[in-house]
Amino acid sequence: MPMRPEKETSTGTTDASAAGSATEAAHTRDHISFLVGSAVRVDIFRTLREGTYRPSELAAECGCARETAQRTVGAFVERGWAEKVSTAEGYRLTPAGELLAQGYEEFEARAEATIRCRKLLRNLRGVDVVSALEYETLTSLTHAESTAESPHAPLNRFLSVVDDRPVDEFYGITPIVSQIFNRAADRAIGPESHVELVVDENVLQASMEEYPRDFERAAELPGLELYVAAEPLEFGLMTVDDHAYLGAYDDDGNLVASVDGTDDAFVTWADRTFSRIRERASRQEL
Repeated sequence: MPMRPEKETSTGTTDASAAGSATEAAHTRDHISFLVGSAVRVDIFRTLREGTYRPSELAAECGCARETAQRTVGAFVERGWAEKVSTAEGYRLTPAGELLAQGYEEFEARAEATIRCRKLLRNLRGVDVVSALEYETLTSLTHAESTAESPHAPLNRFLSVVDDRPVDEFYGITPIVSQIFNRAADRAIGPESHVELVVDENVLQASMEEYPRDFERAAELPGLELYVAAEPLEFGLMTVDDHAYLGAYDDDGNLVASVDGTDDAFVTWADRTFSRIRERASRQEL
């Protein structure tokens, strides 16, 4: 029986598809570059989200010349982002323009979060906040980072969170030994406070050797539970009643950035993160 000839595999369709995708990507980048290449264009674009405007009204709202507003909104029309309602009423965004506007607002908000938290995210190890928390949550928190002018900003923020008032509940994870932290915690923890603290082996040994008095005082607290993690801890975490604090450390063990707040999503994440690490740790008898 004669063999049926094998079909030749053609790459023509695949190549055409790839070329089309590349063209679309370049076209998309052109649109993005056009919009973000001018602050006035962004202002006009945002203003059109609010309603229908004539070029003269856009110029007044955005602080530009009428000709600039007319030229810009005309370019939006060419790209399908805006449409002319009438000469009397002016222009408004199309559904495509509204879709783009929503995406741009989110992109800008995400960019703001990365800028505000860049030092925290760069130095945060051992925990993933990007996957666990929405960018809006990160942006809404109080942020502090060390700078040449204010090298102790995160530490000062920690001290402001842990003030002198006794707390009901104190949960903490610490990757370093610090007498400043010890003293702050000592002021905040009262005889009725419930305290759970997780450290690793290195921190436990250093605490016992370098600050034996602090360790002895802590051991005398009736509400203290101390846990020792088998793996090294690389970040700081604390919840004081309904306030959560997250700290990032550099390679030398310096606290360089922090975020804190009472946002429900953040506090819930902090509680879950603490519980997960505590469950894997061993209870230390005091």
